[in-house]
Amino acid sequence: MFDYISNLWDLALQGDRQGIWFWASVYTFLVCGYSALFQSLIRTWPSTIGHLINLGVDRFGSDISVSEQDYKAYALYSYQIAGKTFQGKRISPWIIVASHNAQFLLRKQLSKVETFADNGVRVFYKPSNPAKSWLILPSKFGITMTIVISMLPALSYWLEFYG
Repeated sequence: MFDYISNLWDLALQGDRQGIWFWASVYTFLVCGYSALFQSLIRTWPSTIGHLINLGVDRFGSDISVSEQDYKAYALYSYQIAGKTFQGKRISPWIIVASHNAQFLLRKQLSKVETFADNGVRVFYKPSNPAKSWLILPSKFGITMTIVISMLPALSYWLEFYG
């Protein structure tokens, strides 16, 4: 096993397609695996009712033609945990940047923010660090998709070189 990994490392250093594909697959698996674990942990976070100060969609990046402009969602909210006030701006662990024509994706994401009367908003916070918070919990579907994405490069590597 060690020889195989060592050989693939050498192939990657030489710019060989198989070596690069293997290590890209390993990297994708590790990053997405960590993300899936992190998203699963976030689903266990407690929530509180905070105060929504601002929520919307805004331009992202430099001012260029409308068709090339990117957009992102933004938020600002405050909440209290154990008598201490915090401010948050994170909406979701899934950060989406959309083109002008795909702004509907951002509006769809924002529609999942649970709001109440008088600008109340549900805030999910990390128990060990209440300053870290989100307005939307990761969904089981999103976690499943992250796991699937983590395995696709490895599967395609196996099919290409051993299938």
